[in-house]
Amino acid sequence: MATAKKGAAMSGGMPPGTTLSLAGAKEARRRAELDAQLLANRIALLKQEEEKAWKKIQETQKRSKDILRLRQNNEEKYVAKESFYHHKWDSIRSAQQKNQAVRIKAKTTREATRTALVQHKAQEARAMKEASQSNNMSRREREIYDHQLNKERMTLIRQQRDEAKRKQEEQQLKKLEDFRRDYETRVDHEEMLRARTEALVAKMEREEMDLIQRLQNTQLAQRTAYEELEGALGTTSQALSSAVRNKIGEGKDDA
Repeated sequence: MATAKKGAAMSGGMPPGTTLSLAGAKEARRRAELDAQLLANRIALLKQEEEKAWKKIQETQKRSKDILRLRQNNEEKYVAKESFYHHKWDSIRSAQQKNQAVRIKAKTTREATRTALVQHKAQEARAMKEASQSNNMSRREREIYDHQLNKERMTLIRQQRDEAKRKQEEQQLKKLEDFRRDYETRVDHEEMLRARTEALVAKMEREEMDLIQRLQNTQLAQRTAYEELEGALGTTSQALSSAVRNKIGEGKDDA
């Protein structure tokens, strides 16, 4: 009897089988903690992926806003240029019409002057012939002759001045035509830039939609991971409860 009591005292007063139940509980707890750590690592990775996805979405939205703002600025510049060139082109057309009317009038005047000059020269030749035949030109006739010569001289000077003006107008028209061609070239360039910007915006919008879809998939995967974690934690709790119940049952049996 004393030996049995001594053996019980040496074993700490614990019933047989208790050490094995405690080891099982510790192993179950260790496995549950390992599962929890693995799930925590997976959740951390999922959060990192979600943060990366949000960062990409924010960058994409910023780029989209920058591109939209750039496109709006380009469109405003394009409208301003279009209005300026439109008014400029109207003034060019008005100047062309005016210059055309001036050229027609100048041509008519030159032809009339040339015809009058020819007629005058014919009359002058006849007059000179008659004067040479008569050899008796009066003072009045001399004055008329000098007056006519001065008139013809002034007409010639005026024609030369009109011719110089006509050449100047032609040069101006040439400059206006060069300006019109440059305008059309600029308009084509602006159209090309606008089309290129719109294509880039469309590409960015598609990229944004892809990122949003990926984020949604990430969120769905995250919810699934949380559900797995909850299921694993529930299973671990059941295992621990079962181990404790087994330990208590074995203690009662030994008693």
